[in-house]
Amino acid sequence: MLNILVSFLILFIGGVIVGKLVEKLHFPKLIGMIAFGCLANVYLKIIDPVALEFGGILKNLALVVVLLIAGLGIRKKQIKKVGRAAVLLSLIPVSVEGLAVMFLSIKVLGLPTIQAGILGFIIAAVSPAVLVPAMVDLIKRGLGEKKAIPQMLLTGASADDSVAIAMFTSFMGMYLGTSGGILKNLITIPISAAVGIVIGILVAVMAGEISKKIKSEIFQTILVGGMAVGMRIIETTYHLRYFNSLLGIMVIGYVITNYYEWLGNNIMDGLGKAWSVGAVFLFTLVGTAIDPSLVGSIFYTGSMIVFISLIVRSMGVLIALIGTDLNLKERLFCVIAYLPKATVQSAKAGIPLQMGVVGGELIQAMAILSVIITAPIGAIGIRLSADKLLEK
Repeated sequence: MLNILVSFLILFIGGVIVGKLVEKLHFPKLIGMIAFGCLANVYLKIIDPVALEFGGILKNLALVVVLLIAGLGIRKKQIKKVGRAAVLLSLIPVSVEGLAVMFLSIKVLGLPTIQAGILGFIIAAVSPAVLVPAMVDLIKRGLGEKKAIPQMLLTGASADDSVAIAMFTSFMGMYLGTSGGILKNLITIPISAAVGIVIGILVAVMAGEISKKIKSEIFQTILVGGMAVGMRIIETTYHLRYFNSLLGIMVIGYVITNYYEWLGNNIMDGLGKAWSVGAVFLFTLVGTAIDPSLVGSIFYTGSMIVFISLIVRSMGVLIALIGTDLNLKERLFCVIAYLPKATVQSAKAGIPLQMGVVGGELIQAMAILSVIITAPIGAIGIRLSADKLLEK
């Protein structure tokens, strides 16, 4: 037990220090935190493996907090304005990138079709760990608010991962002989979104009504946070395919800020403090899953595939934005914001290898390479371009 606590203490203190050092160099501190997590676990080997097993819980807690904060920043009129584009952003970029990686993996890496599909849709997911906090920061600063650009990207990204995971599950099922087919898994996407939205609304209303009777801000923060955490635990523990808890958690924040605004004001401070701690654990734990030594043999070929897939993804973003009132600069920002990968890739990279998939080592190496390339590019790109490309 002591080793586990010491490991978490190392990750937290080291992540804070390295994050601040990197921030002084005018880079996003999350890059320093991810790098420290990698250094501490992969190279220094000072993190207890048992701590990493519990790390998934901490990552989910941090994601829950930042998604609640994100939901609290979305207004009803903004959703009406960007709803269509958000839906298209959740479907088109991930689909075209996944198919592009799949095609290139067959032609360049020589992977069989099913393994290429597994790889394609591990890589294709955008990273909520990178994108969501960045968009929350833009909302606080008022950048892109006039056209609800951060809100559009937040909503699109929350469902983007569902598409990628549904397709990943389909191809894994085909390989293992347990799949009901791609169509069956695709049907889970709208159903899981609808179920997540309904449950999110019910939880928000329940929390709002209870909070009317119990005025303590600490209680209200624990109540809302605890209910949201419960949703996430239920989905991840029971692997529920028909429930998108990430979207549901954002809906909790959305309903509270639009229909129980006083409650949103009461819990925002507590959630902000929780995120300041949770962010360190989220990014350092993402870093612990990244082993750069695995990508050595495929670095050049793999990098070419990743960059081509990013170009295809960017085209998908631009297609999704057709018909919106965004100008060229704002469309370019949306392309940049949709580049980073980290959360899904670090979580899913090792699964094919663990399940005995032929080519699992290659799939893991490519997934890790995609994080190494895109997480810094996306995080730095968002930070450097936001003030130049978005209006206040």
